[in-house]
Amino acid sequence: EANLHKIPHLKEFYLYFNDDYILGSPVFIEDFFIDGRCPVIYGDDRLTANTNLTLNIHKKAMLNTNALLNGLLSKANARTNDSDRRFLPHAPHPLRKSIVEQVWVSKFADTQREQSSHRFRDMNDVHPTYFVSRFLIEQSNACVEQRRMKSGCPLDGQDFCNQVLTNNYSKVTEYFDGLRLRSRMPKFLSINDRTTTNYTYQDIIHWEFQRFLKEMFPQKSKFESKDCTI
Repeated sequence: EANLHKIPHLKEFYLYFNDDYILGSPVFIEDFFIDGRCPVIYGDDRLTANTNLTLNIHKKAMLNTNALLNGLLSKANARTNDSDRRFLPHAPHPLRKSIVEQVWVSKFADTQREQSSHRFRDMNDVHPTYFVSRFLIEQSNACVEQRRMKSGCPLDGQDFCNQVLTNNYSKVTEYFDGLRLRSRMPKFLSINDRTTTNYTYQDIIHWEFQRFLKEMFPQKSKFESKDCTI
């Protein structure tokens, strides 16, 4: 993730999505870049400052990133409230190649080099996309817009729905049925499977998931059709 900007022939403006993401409704440039140049950063309602219980490798990366950002406060914008940093959820992440290069190459080359040396995720890692996003937000002259999204899948959430499938068959079917009843699908839909292999209904949940996808998205994308040309 910290090296995406090195992809050959990558354009200045690009999007990074987590691999559990679905575009449920038409999207527009303004959903990602304001005035065609300023990235839109989507944060949720959880504060990273509350990351202290059941610490895992993802939460630790957030805290490591905050520590780096704290060292920049006096240099960038002393008025920044470091306690108002929000989790960067599974969401669309609009990025600019020149800004990412500025962060990693010009300012934090050692951090990027160290992280890239880890074959697997490490408790000393930072969160690359969260870091670049917060770096932009905390620069007083940065061209950026913040938008808040609720965690979970609220009924009034027209644009976002981040849902985790767990070992609860009735809740899973209720969730899929709720999406079917909406007037339109959310623009940004994330479905993360956290069922366990020893759960009796795991296969049925996976079948329900596949049925939902085939029903709501019957046509293959260009990517699935092996035609990635635009």
